[in-house]
Amino acid sequence: MLWENEKIELLIDKGCDVTQADGMKQTAMTAACMGRNEKIVQLLIDKGCDVTQADGMKQTAMTAACMGGNEKIVQLLIDKGCDVTQADGMGETPMTAACWRGNEKIVQLLIDKGCDVTQADGMKQTAMTAACWRGNEKIVQLLIDKGCDVIQADGKGQTPMTVACRGGNEKIVQLLIDKGCDVTKADGTKQTPMTAACWGGNEKIVQLLIDKGCDVTQADGMGETAMTVACWVGNEKIVQLLIDKGCDVTQTNGMKQTPMTAACMGGNEKIVQLLIDKGCDVTQADGMGETPMTAACRGGNEKIVQLLIDKGCDVSQADGMKQTAMTAACRGGNEKIVQLLIDKGCDVTQADGMKQTPMTAACRRGNEKIVQLLIDNGCDVNQADSMKLTPMTAACRGGNEKIVQLLIDNGCDVTQTNGMRETPMTAAC
Repeated sequence: MLWENEKIELLIDKGCDVTQADGMKQTAMTAACMGRNEKIVQLLIDKGCDVTQADGMKQTAMTAACMGGNEKIVQLLIDKGCDVTQADGMGETPMTAACWRGNEKIVQLLIDKGCDVTQADGMKQTAMTAACWRGNEKIVQLLIDKGCDVIQADGKGQTPMTVACRGGNEKIVQLLIDKGCDVTKADGTKQTPMTAACWGGNEKIVQLLIDKGCDVTQADGMGETAMTVACWVGNEKIVQLLIDKGCDVTQTNGMKQTPMTAACMGGNEKIVQLLIDKGCDVTQADGMGETPMTAACRGGNEKIVQLLIDKGCDVSQADGMKQTAMTAACRGGNEKIVQLLIDKGCDVTQADGMKQTPMTAACRRGNEKIVQLLIDNGCDVNQADSMKLTPMTAACRGGNEKIVQLLIDNGCDVTQTNGMRETPMTAAC
């Protein structure tokens, strides 16, 4: 670090202004505090930096130091007059910043200097929810010892329990349970600990909640079920655990999505196979009209698409939203899936029920390999889709210059307007 200090001194000797913010609005002081080098912070102070001044991003040296995680810098700033209770211009307090960082020595130091551990910051987050997100059980225990209420929601409606379940630290979840948290209660955002735990992807927490009486079949206040969340996230151990505890693999959530379409979008082929083994129909659309095939094509996992084909899915059939597997695959952006569908007989020139062609879908998505593949298989680069959008205007909207060049090389007229009288130039602008 000596060399770093010497470089800073050299820059200062050559006339650098230590108080000036850079083009990203960060000052040398906040950068040094985040960088965790207390000698540089001391040098900047010696050269006239104001430790109480926020930078152009409204961050103070104190919150930067707490996020950086060096307790010596925090102590130095306190010694120089920084207020440990003051929020920065973004509303973050030193306490919530320190809890986010996960350094219990800094949290203890701030408490010793008078910080209120129960106060929410300007972003409505409490020290407790910040600590639960970060996953440091020592800080959570420290906050409890200092009087934090483990059942209180923060200003955003999140409780320590749902935050801890989503954060994925089972020791914190157990600690909160031991302190009286109700594992069946939804927070102010209508999320339950169970769905939060499934989003977090820690099967030990899911098992712990089950052991404490959680109903794995109950939807939360947003209509989300544990099963569809687990399928989305892609943790097959959680999915198997939920099945073992009685979850119906065919049940839709409140948004009408099935576990199968969620798993196909999530992209874990082991979960898709598990659901098939448990009786899921791979040809059945969910309540929104999406089929496992179109979901898998959008999700972009070719192994799942192949698995569905092997189980009898028709690759040429549109789903209830009038989307075909081919246009879904072009939107998803996986050229291996597009090639697989072509090999299985899909027509690359056919518009779907929403009037979009594979070519305009691919041009909007921005994958030049798919565009080339479609051209090689007979797509007309000048043909507008049924919404009157041309491949060229679609590509210009998508902003991929390689596709624009590819279309030009294959005969696209760059002066042609689409059916909405839009030119490639206006689309690009």
